[in-house]
Order: sequence, then C-alpha cells, then structure tokens
Amino acid sequence: MLSTITRRQIEKKFGQEIRYPSDCDALAAHIQHITKQNISVSTLKRILGFVSGVKEPRLFTLDVLAKYIGYENWDVYLENFSKIENSDFVNLEQITVSELDKGVSIEFYYDPDRKVNMKYNGNFTFVVTESVNSKLISGDIIKLTHIIRHYPLIVHSVVRDNRELGQFKAGKSVVLPA
Repeated sequence: MLSTITRRQIEKKFGQEIRYPSDCDALAAHIQHITKQNISVSTLKRILGFVSGVKEPRLFTLDVLAKYIGYENWDVYLENFSKIENSDFVNLEQITVSELDKGVSIEFYYDPDRKVNMKYNGNFTFVVTESVNSKLISGDIIKLTHIIRHYPLIVHSVVRDNRELGQFKAGKSVVLPA
C-alpha cells in the first residue's frame, strides 16, 4: 500500500479524493492519459488498500505513479521527500519498508513516553516485539509502507490474535533513534 503522503499527492493530481474502489477506474484512465502508460484497475485497488492480500508494488508501477505526480521516476520522487519544507517539517527523513531486509528490527518513540520495537517479516508486515505504554502490544502484526521521522506513524492494519483491528495512528510525531 502507498503512504498517506503519496496517496494525497495522487488525489491532488487526480482532482478528487479516492474513497471507493470504483474511483480506481477513473484514476487508471487519468494516469494513462497523463503518462501514456497503464496501471491496471486491480493494481490500483490493491495498492490503495481496497483489496486484501497486498503484494509489494512493482517498480514499474511506482515509476508510473511518480511520473503521474510530476517526477521522473520513483527514486527521484523519494529523493525529493528530503527537500520538502513546510511548517511541520524541516526535512522528511523516512524508512521505505520495501527496501528493508527481512529480520530488521526498528525501534520508535512517540509522546507521551511510548516506545515500540518491531521486526520486519517481509511483504510490508512487522511483528511488535516490545511495547511500552502503547496500544500496540507484543505479538501484534502490523502492516505499513513508510516510517517518516517527526510525522505520525500510519499503520494500515493491525492484527491481534488473528483478529483484524483496523488502522492505527501512532502519535503526532514519531522519533527514530539516530
């Protein structure tokens, strides 16, 4: 699935919020019109979170999306995150989950006094290995695509004891150790 930031940029270019699976039909046509390249409606539904069983998007798909929102390719798009400035950020530093190796552990903090450790299992999923003062608990399986320093952590889904709990937003500002 795409990060919230990327999704909002696509919606801005598209000219409307993408709220329903049926919106993906018009979005696919608009992407083809702008880029002269096709992304299937089913791929858009999958990466926008309308269908379960999310597979990692192919680089071609990410390149087309980057071109659609005005970048040469996906790598250039990611490089530009560090150049964005607004009232909430000086530099957006991020971890792109698709670039992580399986087994990598990540620790993050957010106010008030919360700490979470998680281990990457592949396919955008992590298992929470330690949780202090957080609603996430050890053993939770979480799915996310990006972790952006000093920005809320947006978890696309939380599974606890084989039960889907839905999306989760962790704090107003995530702090990653240096």
